[in-house]
Amino acid sequence: MGERASTFRSERRHEALPAREVIYAAVGLLREPVVDGRRYRELLTMLAEGPPEVAVEVDAVVGEALEEALRRNWTAAEVARQTERRLGVRHAGYVTDPGGQAHLGPWAERQGLPLMEALACAVEVLALLLSLPPLPRLGAAPASARRPARSAQDRRILEKVRALLAKAESTTFPEEAEALSSKAQELMARHSIDEAMVGAGAARVDDAPSGVRVPVDDPYAGAKSILLSEVASVNRCRAVWSKGLGFSTVVGFASDLEFVEVLYTSLLVQATSAMVAAGSQVDRSGRSRTRSFRQAFLLAYATRIGHRLRAAEAASRAAAAEEYGDALLPVLADRSAAVRAAEAEAFPDTVSRSVSISNAAGWAAGAAAADLASLSGRTEVPTGSP
Repeated sequence: MGERASTFRSERRHEALPAREVIYAAVGLLREPVVDGRRYRELLTMLAEGPPEVAVEVDAVVGEALEEALRRNWTAAEVARQTERRLGVRHAGYVTDPGGQAHLGPWAERQGLPLMEALACAVEVLALLLSLPPLPRLGAAPASARRPARSAQDRRILEKVRALLAKAESTTFPEEAEALSSKAQELMARHSIDEAMVGAGAARVDDAPSGVRVPVDDPYAGAKSILLSEVASVNRCRAVWSKGLGFSTVVGFASDLEFVEVLYTSLLVQATSAMVAAGSQVDRSGRSRTRSFRQAFLLAYATRIGHRLRAAEAASRAAAAEEYGDALLPVLADRSAAVRAAEAEAFPDTVSRSVSISNAAGWAAGAAAADLASLSGRTEVPTGSP
C-alpha cells in the first residue's frame, strides 16, 4: 500500500498511524474489560474515511489471522462455526465469503451494510481469530485421508446401521427406539472387531488413532457431552469436552469414529424428541423447572443408553470370542491402549468432573429404572484450554 493508503492522522495523538496500527488498536480496545466506545468509534471512522485501499488492508489482516488459525489446527469450517457461535451469522458470512482479497466492500454491499458497520464486523472477526487457542493435531492426517476406500462390506454395514437408526428416530415408542439403537451398536461393534482382527497382523502404518471434533451445543451442552462420552467409550474411543469452544474431541480409530458420530447424532435426535414431548415443567409454586428437568432427563438418558450399548457391545464381543478365541482380547487391549496414549498426548491436562442431578422427575422421566445420583466421569479440558 502507498503512504496515502496506509497512514492516518489521529486526532488524539496528533501523529501518523499506519493502517494496521489503527486496525490492531481497535482490536486491542475490544479486548479490554470495558471498551472505550468513543475511541473505538474514532478508530473505525478513521478506517471508513480512509482511501479505498484500506479495505484491502483489512481483508489482508483478517486473511493472515485466518491462516494462523489454520496453522493452529483449526479447520475453515470450525472457524466459521466458532464465529457464528460467538458473533453471529453475519460475521460468519464475512469469514466464509468467497470473494477473497478486497471483498469487504462487495460483501458489505450484498449485506446492505454501511461501511462503518462492515468494518466493525471485520474488526470483531479479527479479534476472535486472534483469540483462538491452538488445537491438538488430530493424528498424522485427517481420518478420511488416511482411510482406504470403503469395501462393499463396509458400505453394506453402514447402510444397515443408518437404516436401523432411521427407524429408531421415527418410532414413537422409546423401548423400540432403544432396541433398534442397540441392534445398530451390536452390528457395528462386531464389524469393528472383525476389522481389528484383520488388521492386527498386517502392521499397517495408516491404522492408528486419529480424532474428530464433534459440535456440542447449548442448551444442556454438559449433558450432551456426557451422552457423546458414553457412545465413545462403548466404542473404544475417548471424548474430551472443550466447554468454552463448544465441541468435544473424540479420539479413536477411523471406523469407530465414524460410527460414534452417526450414533451420537441419532441418539441426540431421539433424546431431544422424547424430552420435548415431556413438555414444560413447573414446581408447586408455579415456578418453571423445565431447565433442570431437561438437564436431568438428558443425563439419565445418557446413563441408560450407555448401559444398553455396553450390553450390545458385550454380546458382539462374546460372539467374536467364539470365532477368534484367545487372540481377540490382546488385539482389543492394544487398540484401547493406543487410543488412551493418543488422548494423553493430545490432552495432557484433562480433568474429570461430576454433574449433580437436581430434578428427580427429570431423572425418572429420562430413565425410570435409574437411581437418583450424580453422574461422574466426564472428561473435560480445563477452562481456558482448547
